[in-house]
Amino acid sequence: MEITHILGFLGCVVAYFVSLYYVGLNHWIVMEHNKIYAEFDAIKAELATLKK
Repeated sequence: MEITHILGFLGCVVAYFVSLYYVGLNHWIVMEHNKIYAEFDAIKAELATLKK
């Protein structure tokens, strides 16, 4: 194996893991935002029932 082939392969592996990491992170952030919005909606619903 030539050093350029090894470096190219390592670069591909690193890029693959970085992209997986970012996709996972973005998915987690979206899930957290959805949880927060769901909590806000629940609080708004409770306030609406209390006002009546």
